[in-house]
Amino acid sequence: MSGATTDSIGGVTFEDPFRRLEDDGDEAVQSWQRERDESARLELARSPHRSAVVAAAAMTFADVFGYSAPVPVGRRWFRVSGSRLEVADSPLGSGRVVADVSDISAEATIIRFVPSPDGSLVVVVAGGGQDIRSLLYDADTGKVIRSIPGIAAYCYAWLPDNSGFYYQCLGFEISEDGAATPEAQVHWQPVDGDPVQQATPVAEPFSVPIVSADGRWAIVSAGITSLCPRWLRHLDGRWVPFLPHATATYKGSIVGDEFWAVTDDTSGWGRLVAIPLRTWEDEETWRELVQPTEGVRVSSATRCGARVALTVIVDGVHRLLSLHLDGTIVGEVPLPSYGAIGRSGTGHIQSTVDDVVIAHGDGCVFVSSSLDRSPGVYRADLVTLEVEELVAPAHVLPNRTVSLRSADQVAYRVFRKAGTPLDGTAPVIVTGYGGYNIPWLPVYSAMAATWTELGGIWVHTHLRGGGERDREFYQAGSFHGKQNGLDDLFTVVDALHAAGEAVPALTGLWGSSGGGLLVAAAATQRPELFGAVVAQVPMLDLLRLRKDAASLAVALGDWGNPDDPVDAPMLHAYSPYHQVRSGTRYPAMLFDASESDATCPPWHSRKTAARMSEATDSHRRVLLRVRRRTGHNQMTAEQWIERDVDELAFLADELGIPTA
Repeated sequence: MSGATTDSIGGVTFEDPFRRLEDDGDEAVQSWQRERDESARLELARSPHRSAVVAAAAMTFADVFGYSAPVPVGRRWFRVSGSRLEVADSPLGSGRVVADVSDISAEATIIRFVPSPDGSLVVVVAGGGQDIRSLLYDADTGKVIRSIPGIAAYCYAWLPDNSGFYYQCLGFEISEDGAATPEAQVHWQPVDGDPVQQATPVAEPFSVPIVSADGRWAIVSAGITSLCPRWLRHLDGRWVPFLPHATATYKGSIVGDEFWAVTDDTSGWGRLVAIPLRTWEDEETWRELVQPTEGVRVSSATRCGARVALTVIVDGVHRLLSLHLDGTIVGEVPLPSYGAIGRSGTGHIQSTVDDVVIAHGDGCVFVSSSLDRSPGVYRADLVTLEVEELVAPAHVLPNRTVSLRSADQVAYRVFRKAGTPLDGTAPVIVTGYGGYNIPWLPVYSAMAATWTELGGIWVHTHLRGGGERDREFYQAGSFHGKQNGLDDLFTVVDALHAAGEAVPALTGLWGSSGGGLLVAAAATQRPELFGAVVAQVPMLDLLRLRKDAASLAVALGDWGNPDDPVDAPMLHAYSPYHQVRSGTRYPAMLFDASESDATCPPWHSRKTAARMSEATDSHRRVLLRVRRRTGHNQMTAEQWIERDVDELAFLADELGIPTA
């Protein structure tokens, strides 16, 4: 399938030997993909370690991505159960089905749901793969009232009278040369009537509409990594620029006639301020509710009746504080485990945009998990500081230890069974992310739980580019600083090897999405450090990103613009596809893509697997899996289990497991 092409993008000229593999519409390409995928599937099915992996996975699996907290609205509780959205009178009581998205496809899952203020209506975003739909349901009858138009509709803000909502979708700005640049658009959707696009242009691909509880104010914020308000709707209905020159993060909600915002404008660690909406241009009228504190990353503030739930990050884990409305601290809520909390099992990932907790009276509801404790649902009373367990975790792993380490100021956590030796004989998997200002916190991972059950060691790294620390930590690993995150990963691996706690032949890497790019780049830069690498749903050719609008939108948020002569050489320098070198002894590689992934489409994995197969001189396996009827980490629990087992069997084959 090779056929070299010479290309020049952003002033960088390069040979592209597998350009043809980008073409999804070419039947020969699809046939090649099916053959490589089927070959890998059968090979992984024959793994001598598969039965042990399956048994361990059965003991530890939890569908973290599909786990969400029930949402209280009035006397109703909305909750997800598999492919169904249910409504009940209590978080645990028997429920009635409002929507079953299996009607879309057998693999469809609920991505997001947003009830109206009185709970009589609910927007459901669901889909399997690229077939993502946004539907408005009558919560009493389960009838679909309307389908909501727009690409990648995600953020919704209801008016308090239930008459309609604002929502964000992905639009495109077409230049004179016909190139499409993604931009965020906000539409008003009445319950009865057609959507109306709002005059709120933002030069970013992501925006969030916010409406006050009384409906008098509305705000449009924008930004993937640093959310900041850009438009304010006045009482007379006009949209006007809001904080137009701000470059810091201002993430928050409207409380009365103020915008309460978590901001890093004076300290990278963050503070909480109240900005009067009538006099926002005069900073003398702003009120500081919570001052910045060194070492405490302020993450999210949620008004909960007469209290405020303040979520902070300390030493790479979440903590929850209760505040009076004047900003004084009531006390700290004792969490069931110290990893992360959120509105869902992966709420820490969305916390750059969403509130971390769900308000409920003078308290809040949240999901909590850690490396050794699977997700459970809890309600914190912010007056008494007591915590009630609503849904118990499926797994509390026995005999596990989590130790926080540091190597040359890079923090990481070593997770293992208490008896697993740290002498280089146990196989080690190192993971990381380091991107988009996302706090990469040690939540429950079914793969980590299974691997440690098998006697392996799991290492969770905190890399520059993430949101675990201050703004400087994030900025040092974004855009032209992306190599710093890779160097942090190498620092951790070098420290493990130098201490004799791991050896290269038994060291693996695993990463998903941006983490998939990270580990593939690490394999091309320092292949001698690793025995095996799994790159899950990655983007790997960082110069051909304009081929896909969603991919370009992601890149522009944290990596750079491949068409920019300043950014292109930097992207090329760590782009895995372009840095594969013939005659190099690469570790065993598994590229695991999803067939209907619009964000990280499978052609990235196809091209890189083909190139590495041709280039490697190690005689180690290079496998390609492209999973049908799945999207970007959107799949059913059965598909999650299959992928986990495949990837862990591959790593066990290459690194070994003590229980074999």
